[in-house]
Amino acid sequence: MMSIFLMSKSTFLSLFNNSFSPNQNKCKLIKYKNKYLLSILLTTLTVLSLDTIFNFQALGSSGRNFLWEKVQKCVANQQGNPPKPDPCLYVDINNRYVVANGSHSVEYLLLPTDKITGIENPSVSTQNKPYYWQYAWEAAKTYIPQIKPKIKNPAQYGLAINSKQARGQDQLHIHISCINKKVSKELEQNDNNIPSGSFKSFILTLNNNKYNIMKLTNNSLEASNNPFYLVKKSLHSSQNMADQSIAVAGRSKGGFYIVNTESSGGYQAAAEKLLDEDCSTQ
Repeated sequence: MMSIFLMSKSTFLSLFNNSFSPNQNKCKLIKYKNKYLLSILLTTLTVLSLDTIFNFQALGSSGRNFLWEKVQKCVANQQGNPPKPDPCLYVDINNRYVVANGSHSVEYLLLPTDKITGIENPSVSTQNKPYYWQYAWEAAKTYIPQIKPKIKNPAQYGLAINSKQARGQDQLHIHISCINKKVSKELEQNDNNIPSGSFKSFILTLNNNKYNIMKLTNNSLEASNNPFYLVKKSLHSSQNMADQSIAVAGRSKGGFYIVNTESSGGYQAAAEKLLDEDCSTQ
């Protein structure tokens, strides 16, 4: 990297020097003065540029495995003496998940303690434990009221996982926050038209995208109510889980709305966009 900057400097100086002809003696003093100042400037920029690059590499060394490395630290600290979940908020060794802060003011993440890349992993689309969505829902009820004491109605909460195309990390993570109030209002208004047990296509006016939506009338996201399992079961043979994105919203009458969208063409499915990760609309 240093050689690139030095070459740029020397090339630039060469071009600078050649811009003056030998006959331009009256510019000679100015030329050397400018050359000296330019040399100092380029040297300074070289140092600053290298420092910035190295700092960026240090901060971003984990790349798409940042969350996975964070999970490993949390588990190791939880198994230490004394046990502590740092830098996570909570570590459940038995049920194999952690809860960590997200990047927004009222956002949390649920992450498996096993290395699971994302929604496309076959192990999550079954009726078996771990029930990540159920654990995420319990986390929503626990942590959101700690920051927003007035937001206690489960119909105000939302969960989401993005498709492979729309995610930035290669460790499965469920976003935990509020559901956008415009979305929850539209879901409630269409409650009678939303089937239970199967998906039906709707256009949500928040972003005018098509979503497949179903409702669950009980308060469980476990076993046959696992949203991963429900979406997987609904797919045609030409579809795959990597393209899917799922949101879960609380239902005022009890239960949930399961909202599914699919990446296609240039559209990258990100059900996270249905959330209000600052809870400002609630």
